[in-house]
Amino acid sequence: MKTMFYIVRHGQTLFNVKELIQGWSDSPLTPLGVHQAQLMAEKISPIEFILGVSSTSERARDTLLTITQERFPVLFYKDLKEVGFGSLEGGDRRPLLESSRRDYTPWGGENFDEAGLRVERRLITIAKHVGNRNVLVVSHGTVLREVIHDLDPNYNDIMPNCSMMKIACEDGQLSLVSYPEVLI
Repeated sequence: MKTMFYIVRHGQTLFNVKELIQGWSDSPLTPLGVHQAQLMAEKISPIEFILGVSSTSERARDTLLTITQERFPVLFYKDLKEVGFGSLEGGDRRPLLESSRRDYTPWGGENFDEAGLRVERRLITIAKHVGNRNVLVVSHGTVLREVIHDLDPNYNDIMPNCSMMKIACEDGQLSLVSYPEVLI
């Protein structure tokens, strides 16, 4: 049985606009972020989903709820949240983007590899429960980059806000079906 995950990065947030590190911290969707989610809802409306899931972060929850429009059940999981950057959250993200650092545990954050694996484990667990169905997932840029990087080591980009990719899960194995693309 193959589960197809349609994975969306949350809509634009206030921290995105201000170029601040979000991580486990949260900031609300901007009016543009809400509009992005509304457009995504229209774009994917022909797809039949059994379930929608997101991280527990406000920005991901709000994006998911705007997209689903109560058309199918939703669940929220902590392990789908963004990479934690610890005490660096709320600071300027530009130096972070220029850095090759992948471990933020010295600042109370996370290791990128471990964060990607927690998301992958959650996807595999969901697939075991839903079988041969479509699942909408809303998560975050850096952690999703890690998931894609595990499936294609040449991939290093951050997904644009409200872009979508597809990942399949068959027999407990994830495979990349399509790279992130802006559909709206």
